[in-house]
Amino acid sequence: MLDFSVRTQLNFLTWIERGGLRLVELSESHVFRFTELMEKFDDVPMDLADASLIVASELKNYTEVASIDSDFYIYRDVRKRYLTNVFEV
Repeated sequence: MLDFSVRTQLNFLTWIERGGLRLVELSESHVFRFTELMEKFDDVPMDLADASLIVASELKNYTEVASIDSDFYIYRDVRKRYLTNVFEV
């Protein structure tokens, strides 16, 4: 995604600093929910990165996420809402 370019990575960090992306701290207390989601969507399959985005959106009540995963549109949060992937808009 970042093209293994230092300049691209620095631009990405600048974008985050400007509010383009919010970082959410997750902890071991969220492991149960990761597992629950990954088991629920094991036919897709859902990986840890996808589960982390879902959990972060649930914690902060976000409706938009940033994922390079082309099948992210399949997943729903605890409220049964589909999330908008800002990289696919």
